[in-house]
Amino acid sequence: MSEIFLVIALLVAGIAVLLHTASDRKLLNFIDYGGPQAAARINRYAARRLLLPVAVNLACALVAARQPQLAVPLLFLTPLSILGAMVWIAAGVSRLKTVAAN
Repeated sequence: MSEIFLVIALLVAGIAVLLHTASDRKLLNFIDYGGPQAAARINRYAARRLLLPVAVNLACALVAARQPQLAVPLLFLTPLSILGAMVWIAAGVSRLKTVAAN
């Protein structure tokens, strides 16, 4: 059962790499990028924050491999970590905009 956590971690890590390498493309639909020069900086910021769900899923894979009976309850940590990363990204982007405006 720990394989599902590894697959999710790999998927989110791939999205983080995609965001980090996307220079000026506006890939996140819940973010107001503003100007085109800010897109690369926001994408790199979001890519670093997406490492949180990757780390959570890798830790869940380790725990599920050692204690298989905890695999189902640990599945709830995946959407919570992704939601937490999205809130962290949205809050940080609004902070980045206020710093850039000053």
